[in-house]
Amino acid sequence: MHLTAITVAGRTFVALQKAGRPTRGRAAVFHAVTPNCRMSLCADEPGAGSYWAEPPAEAVTCPECLRRLSRIGTR
Repeated sequence: MHLTAITVAGRTFVALQKAGRPTRGRAAVFHAVTPNCRMSLCADEPGAGSYWAEPPAEAVTCPECLRRLSRIGTR
């Protein structure tokens, strides 16, 4: 499996969305997730029996993850 890595201040993340049915009329939300970790940078995680869907996107779209990535990058 090839992961598109996003590196910020020496930390590596991938942009993943939750598995499951997409919500009608809404664009997919991609969260910043550390490889081999279940929780995203915004503290969101898939529910019981769910997982992060593959393949990863090129960019994070979750507003909270983007805010936190920005804060990490300015340290």
